[in-house]
Formats: sequence, structure tokens, C-alpha cells
Amino acid sequence: MPRTVSVSEAKNKLSAMLQWAVEQGDEIVVESRGEPKAVILPYGEYKELLLLREKARRRAALRQLEALAERVQARNTDLSPEEARQLAQEISEETVQRLVEEEKVRFQS
Repeated sequence: MPRTVSVSEAKNKLSAMLQWAVEQGDEIVVESRGEPKAVILPYGEYKELLLLREKARRRAALRQLEALAERVQARNTDLSPEEARQLAQEISEETVQRLVEEEKVRFQS
């Protein structure tokens, strides 16, 4: 269960809260006027969160590319399935490259 503190308590006890978060492995919710505003959590959990975000971005990009491939194939019924796959692959690669350049998609190694 996450611990909840006010902004003023967070300011006054930041060092102790950081120690608690690291040692207990739990998050601390910082509230302002009763509204959650931020979370203090162990760095390992933060890295996991970033990884989950990246996976979600990749899944979304893949769904877009699959939909694009279906649209290309539907519009080009005169193409063989292999020609349609090749065309979709080319368009997909161009789209991924554009998304990377626009920093909308990022790949971690």
C-alpha cells in the first residue's frame, strides 16, 4: 500500500522518504491540497515503468503498421500476396523511420 504525504511533508522529510522508498521498495504519493501530484518510487521500478511504456509504444506502432499493410493489400488486389507484402514492408519501414526521426517511437537496446 503506497504511503501518502503532503508537499510540505515531502519537502521537510525528503531524505527520509527516499530512504523509506528504497528500503521498503514501495512508492510514496505526494499530494497537494488532497490531489495526487507525483510519486517517489525506487529507481528499479521507474526503469520497469519506462520499459512497459516502450513496449506499449511498440505494440501501438505494430498495430498501425499491420492496419497499413491490410489497407495496402485491399487497395492493390491486382498485386500478388508477395508483391503486396513487399510494398507494405517498404511503406512500414519508411513509416517507422519517420516516427523515429520525429521521436514518436524510440527503441531501447
